Amino acid sequence: MSAIEPPLPVTALSSFHAPVPVRGGKRVQIYVLRLAGAAAVAAFLSFCILWVQWQMASPGVSKISGDFVSFWTAGKLTLEGAAGDAYLKGPHFVLQAELTGDPMGWGYLAFFYPPFFLFLCAAFALVGYFPALCLWLASTFAGYAAMLRGLLPRDVPERNSVWALFLGYPAVMVNAGFGQNGFLSTALLGGAAIWLDRRPALAGICFGCLSYKPQLGIIVPLALAAAGRWRCFAVAGLTVLVLAGVATIAFGAEIWPAFLTNMGVARQSWMEPENPLYHQFWITVFGAVRLHGGSLALAYGAQTAVTLIAACLLAGVLLLRRPGAQSGRAQGAAIAACVPFCSPFMLEYDLMVLAVPMAWLIGEGLRGGFRRGEIVALCAAYFAPIMFKVTLFDDAIKVGVIVAVAALFAAVLRRMMEPAPLALRQATYQAA
Repeated sequence: MSAIEPPLPVTALSSFHAPVPVRGGKRVQIYVLRLAGAAAVAAFLSFCILWVQWQMASPGVSKISGDFVSFWTAGKLTLEGAAGDAYLKGPHFVLQAELTGDPMGWGYLAFFYPPFFLFLCAAFALVGYFPALCLWLASTFAGYAAMLRGLLPRDVPERNSVWALFLGYPAVMVNAGFGQNGFLSTALLGGAAIWLDRRPALAGICFGCLSYKPQLGIIVPLALAAAGRWRCFAVAGLTVLVLAGVATIAFGAEIWPAFLTNMGVARQSWMEPENPLYHQFWITVFGAVRLHGGSLALAYGAQTAVTLIAACLLAGVLLLRRPGAQSGRAQGAAIAACVPFCSPFMLEYDLMVLAVPMAWLIGEGLRGGFRRGEIVALCAAYFAPIMFKVTLFDDAIKVGVIVAVAALFAAVLRRMMEPAPLALRQATYQAA
């Protein structure tokens, strides 16, 4: 590099990797990755066929992807000018009963989202339930798939195989089976990671929009502050204020007391009672303690301790800012890997967010070689949604999923703390 050329910014250098010769061990990795990618695509396509068959075989509204009933009916109430009724069990349940025709078999699917999420629900409620469900899953999955393409730099070997691998990530099937919003959450987290360096304002908008599910964004302000991403921090905060302001104008100020009251009901009726049938879907330390008979105080205490430890570890690594290890993609991956430890209320379809740190870590490993234990951590996290379904040993496997997620988080942080590669240090020296 000529001395008269302008120096490269650290964020640009952070994605620089010297060419790695293809050795025997690397060839094996590539062949295994290609085979795994093909198997993942086959599993994904098979699930799509089965999903259509399940929907067609149901005489009415299928319970497969049935959580979307809550979103669609909330959107329908919004279109009818009764947005506040989405937070009231009476009118919301009546509309759900009319849609499903089986109120006793379905029970009540509550709506716990901030008022501005009602805009999106209303958009899908403009069409019938089943077309809306198909559009919901297809559009949010397209955002997830596009995010993966952008998250994997073009110089990653076997980039298409990695992308294919995550089409068949088991959490994809879990999220589609619930009809939930895991694709949307992952697309927003991944989009923020992609744009954090080049377009911090767009990254901030992604983080701000993640507030539609506030429990996923608890760690974001601290992480952005520790990383010194102040422009992104400001735009994220402004995005939340704009969304809240628009919702207030559209629905009236009284929508917020209804939402907050519903949050209190959610805590009293869903989080705190001993309800193993519901806690079996939780991926958090809080849920694991409650599932295994622990007291409420123990559950809150354990969750608080884990949250504080995870937040301190993430903030500490982000504050180090080692050259070559603090790109926006790396920081976004670390934030996404930390998310499962920062809220007591997360369910199994929220494991979708692990696609962001896994994709980043696989990309780094393919470019510069995998470190000891990374492949094990990646495999454990990738198959965590399947492990979570296993009920052997008194549901102890569900605790194993938390361990798998912790191993992935640790692997991401360790990778970020590594010194820059030799080629990167030489490029930095020549640019100075």
